[in-house]
Amino acid sequence: MSQIEPTAEVAPEQEVRTARTPRAGELTGGWRLVTGVTWMLVVVGLGCVWKTSDQLGLSTWWLGPRGDPHSIVIQLLPFVPAVLMVLAAINHVRYLPWFGLGASGLVVLTGLFDIVRFTGLGVLEIAIGVAAAVVSLVSLAGMYRIDPAREVVSDTAAGGVDT
Repeated sequence: MSQIEPTAEVAPEQEVRTARTPRAGELTGGWRLVTGVTWMLVVVGLGCVWKTSDQLGLSTWWLGPRGDPHSIVIQLLPFVPAVLMVLAAINHVRYLPWFGLGASGLVVLTGLFDIVRFTGLGVLEIAIGVAAAVVSLVSLAGMYRIDPAREVVSDTAAGGVDT
């Protein structure tokens, strides 16, 4: 029985493509990195609010009073949008800037509930949410779009000019 030996050369059209093709609605690599880092910093910022609240003895609505704290599920609730956004950035989720605006709205809403109780902590939470919203808005510039020839392009690759 004879064996067929594989050829040493591979024709160019038979090469396996290893890079993934971006889809319309995804962010470019740089903007995905910026978005992911931003939402990691939102987690850090909310952690700082938590620690400050604990150190000063002020109870935000989501932490509850020091003597009778809320359940851990309620305490971690403000972190959920930020963690979901980090996971979405890692997984190439489409329309990430729009989801970022929604998530930052939830962070701002958390601050609005606290602004009545403790103005300083509420303003800090609102500032964190607004900063994340600004990054989400500017990251729209790095979203891939489909041109008339049905090829995926980004505004940054085209010099930032829509044609």
